[in-house]
Amino acid sequence: MIGFLIILTYGAYTVLQEEDDGCGACVEGPPMRAQEAYVEEIELARQDLYEVAVVHTNPLVLDLRADTRPREFKVTIPHGRVRPRAGESQSVVDAGAQIGMKLRCSGGGVRCAPLSSERQNVLSKGDQATWVWEVSAQRPGLISMALTMTSYFRDSDTVLAERPPLTWQVDVNAPPASDSGWSSWAKDLWQRVTSAVNGLGGLAVSVSAIAAVIAMVVRRRLPSGDADASGDTEPVGDDRRRQ
Repeated sequence: MIGFLIILTYGAYTVLQEEDDGCGACVEGPPMRAQEAYVEEIELARQDLYEVAVVHTNPLVLDLRADTRPREFKVTIPHGRVRPRAGESQSVVDAGAQIGMKLRCSGGGVRCAPLSSERQNVLSKGDQATWVWEVSAQRPGLISMALTMTSYFRDSDTVLAERPPLTWQVDVNAPPASDSGWSSWAKDLWQRVTSAVNGLGGLAVSVSAIAAVIAMVVRRRLPSGDADASGDTEPVGDDRRRQ
């Protein structure tokens, strides 16, 4: 009986020691299972991706000019199939996730200013999304543009798919030469009239206000020869007194 109790006590002690020595394995077990579940979830998300058409501005016909107003570069994931219009090109992106669009520009003092959120949800085939940038350049010359389209896992930074970026080499033209003569006068007049219309709200435009603007511009454009000719003649009375 005493021997049986000794054996039972020793067996219990041995079991407790084994459980204590194996506690490290018990701690490491759950993170391994969580990692496996995470990897499986990523793989399933990638399998759910599908291809959709992307319509974007063709930078080669953007007509970039130095020191002029910015040009608009637009990327659209439309609803259904569409044909690119003039000045547009088409590509493909992996949708069914959160899509990120990045437009990078370098060289010639070029600047690509985003006007929309970088990442937007395109979770189903009925979803649409649009990205817009303003592209401007300070100097003429050759610049580089690259459009990167990335599919993310939910709202994290985990990349599900990313295709090679679309790249272009674009010539920035010199700014247009300043106009002179009748063309410059007409543009100046039109700008002044337009400013007057906008200042009045475009609702009840005063004809007298527009006429005053036109008269002011005409007076500024008239040659000064007539005024000089009338001012150079001496009064007749002075000649008679000198005689």
